[in-house]
Amino acid sequence: MKKTLIALLISLAIPAMAQNAPTAPVQPTIPVMITVSPNAAAALANATTNSIFIDQSGDNPTVNMNQIGSGNKAGSSINPVYLRGFDQKIVTIQQGNNNNISTLQIINDAAGAGVGATVTIEQIGNSNTVDAICGDTTTGCNKAQINWAFSGDNNSMYFRGQGDSLTSQINVAGNGNAFNIAMLGNKHTNIIDISGNNNSVNLTQNSTGASGSSMVLAQQGTGVTYNVLQSGTVDNVLRINSVANGGSFNILQRN
Repeated sequence: MKKTLIALLISLAIPAMAQNAPTAPVQPTIPVMITVSPNAAAALANATTNSIFIDQSGDNPTVNMNQIGSGNKAGSSINPVYLRGFDQKIVTIQQGNNNNISTLQIINDAAGAGVGATVTIEQIGNSNTVDAICGDTTTGCNKAQINWAFSGDNNSMYFRGQGDSLTSQINVAGNGNAFNIAMLGNKHTNIIDISGNNNSVNLTQNSTGASGSSMVLAQQGTGVTYNVLQSGTVDNVLRINSVANGGSFNILQRN
């Protein structure tokens, strides 16, 4: 009887705990996946979007650079793309407008079985600039094969080569482009194929060895200007095949 009374008093002293019905969970909102950066358009239009700087020393390198968009840069006058070694293979492609390669410099030894470089530079677009050097005042750039391709208008190319057996081949489709080439050494070959109007070519070949240099020019277009200077102690060859109206050819050969 006493235990029953105590249990009854405890139950009266502790109030019953209230319980609420459970609430169903709310389904979360899944965010929309962003497939393209919201800054992509602004970045591509920015003059300093992408930059490449390379300082390479060693033999048998393979370097591929591909920049897509506007205002991209490969190297600068202070920090060039600098490649030193035997048997180099270099491909540089820029697609877009207002792109710049400055300065691409290639150096290998003056003699030996491993000399040489194979370089391809392609710019697709308008108002692009490339400045390339093969060799320097102390080390040559022998047996180099340099291929250039330009598709667009108002592009500029500057090339300085020093060494023997250099070959430069240029293919151009566009208007108002300017090409400036200066080569010093022995047995150089320049091949230029241009389709377009109001393009200009300034070429200097200075042969210093036992073999002369040659230039082969194929031109289709109007209002083209060519300034060619070939010099040295041996015979040089210039061959021009032009289908064009207007324009001018200024040629000086001396030995």
